[in-house]
Amino acid sequence: MAGHVSQDLKERIVWSVLEEGLSQAETARRLMVSAATVSRTMKAYRERGTVERVKFKPGPAPKLKEEHLEWLRALVKKSPFLSTYELTPLFNEAFPEVAVHRSTILRALHRLGLSAKKGRASRRSGSRKS
Repeated sequence: MAGHVSQDLKERIVWSVLEEGLSQAETARRLMVSAATVSRTMKAYRERGTVERVKFKPGPAPKLKEEHLEWLRALVKKSPFLSTYELTPLFNEAFPEVAVHRSTILRALHRLGLSAKKGRASRRSGSRKS
């Protein structure tokens, strides 16, 4: 896969097609780029009016704030063997304005460095077969 096309080259592509009147195929040969590069560049120029790179916005902020994370940390410390299936309704009861899915609780536990998996200590004694 080819690398990023420079801003200068994109501007020369647009100039060649619009100002010099060359076809996209002729522009591609002249500037030694693929026809697809010329086509994409011209499409971007027609749609946005510029060939500058699009700056992407970051995703949404985490749904859970610091107070929610502290509540979760305290609950897990108090009752370390609660599953995420048990934590989620407890959380939604405590914070009805947020109302999250189990996957959000899983991500929050991960952010806190806590495990959602329950190990040997969570098994009842005598439940293992010998």
